[in-house]
Amino acid sequence: MEPPREFLSSFKPAADLFKSHAERGSIIRILTHNDADGVSSGGILSKAAKRMGAPFKTTVEKRLDEPMLRGVAEEKPGLVVFTDFGSGYLELVGKALPDVDAIILDHHMPSGEAPQHAVQVNPLLHGIDGSRDIAASGVSYIFAKTLDPRNVDLAPLGLVGALGDQQDKGEKKSLKGVNILIEEEAIAAGLLSKSVDLIFYGHETRPVARAIANTTTPFIPGLSGREDSAVAFLNHIGIPLKTGDRMRSLSDLDEEEKRKLFSALSSHMVAQGCDAKTVHNLIGTVYTFKKEEVTTPMRDGREYSSLLNACARMRRPSLGIGICLGDRGEAMKDAEQTVDEYRRKIGGYLDWVRTGDRIKEMGAIYVLSAGTDIDENIVGVVSSILLGQGILKSTKPIVSAANSDDGTVKISSRIAEGTAYMGIHLGKIMQEAAGGVKGAGGGHDNAAGAFIPQGTESEFMRRVDELVAKQWSAS
Repeated sequence: MEPPREFLSSFKPAADLFKSHAERGSIIRILTHNDADGVSSGGILSKAAKRMGAPFKTTVEKRLDEPMLRGVAEEKPGLVVFTDFGSGYLELVGKALPDVDAIILDHHMPSGEAPQHAVQVNPLLHGIDGSRDIAASGVSYIFAKTLDPRNVDLAPLGLVGALGDQQDKGEKKSLKGVNILIEEEAIAAGLLSKSVDLIFYGHETRPVARAIANTTTPFIPGLSGREDSAVAFLNHIGIPLKTGDRMRSLSDLDEEEKRKLFSALSSHMVAQGCDAKTVHNLIGTVYTFKKEEVTTPMRDGREYSSLLNACARMRRPSLGIGICLGDRGEAMKDAEQTVDEYRRKIGGYLDWVRTGDRIKEMGAIYVLSAGTDIDENIVGVVSSILLGQGILKSTKPIVSAANSDDGTVKISSRIAEGTAYMGIHLGKIMQEAAGGVKGAGGGHDNAAGAFIPQGTESEFMRRVDELVAKQWSAS
């Protein structure tokens, strides 16, 4: 894979600025987003700064806004590095940090011009699809490797963020675009191996029933989050749970057992109302990180991304950053408990949605008004699962709203992959609709979000519905 040369050359000014501040001992302030891509990006940059001996502080934030940036300015850092957000808030960065050098490593849609004191690296500026071909973690990895070739050992984290952002849109659920360059470097360094198989979480590390219960992409109604039900399911279809006294993992099953399991799960999901096409999401490319212990969640790329996402969404992002930095002790135990709690929460939220008439259909969109019934940090995940199950019409986006703890309303919007290619760009829609109600929004074509004032939800949804219909009619 050979990405455009101008994209790779765009890292040098940012790396030079970072090195100059590190050499003179400036405090480097790293700000990143609260999801798997953001946490892995923050971990990469933290590791790179640590190796250079630079003083740094990393925090994981749910959004960029003026009060948060004012607080950063009061810390008087020499350099602020944004990753997995920043490009959509260039004017705000310039206003809030007028005299502070900044680096923006992002893959979201830029808005406005970068301030003179800021260096922006964004694949979209070079014709590269930031939704599918490289995540912020990939941008952060290439940046780190530009700083020091030793940082090639961070290539797995560059892939973890891409998997967390569901960029596995290639053949057999593989990564594509610039992500392939990162894969190649990871394989050459002896860090990665790939295979095609059932892609339950815990392919090598978990008993089969637990692996099924831990799988949320796709979400398996009645089994995801419910290990006891998964045990009963396996017993019913005649797949032994043990070999002697040892629990069997998915990698222990022979090909006939895997075919039997896939067939039974297909029938179960269709019977539960899932689209038959979503069943094929159970098979795909498995990313195995060879330097990680076989018994840990970091061994599998998707499981690693799920762990980091859970830490971020459950308001414990420091656990995820610690694991990215190499902590395999107490932090990992705490993180695994956090993942279990996170999956139980998702299961409960999905039951809440499915058992009540929660989703309303407008002309061009579906609306899920969650209020305080779904955590603002998890409402986007719930939306993705609902869309991915095929229960909703694939040609309509789902736009979800949940009350935020700062008095605003968190908006998450998702659209099926095929529909995004039909002219809908949710990032632009969120930006325009939120601006119309004195909020702020942005994102990718297929996944975007916003924060709006409470009380403006109806007007916001009306604007979104009109904008989606308008983009559709123009495509």
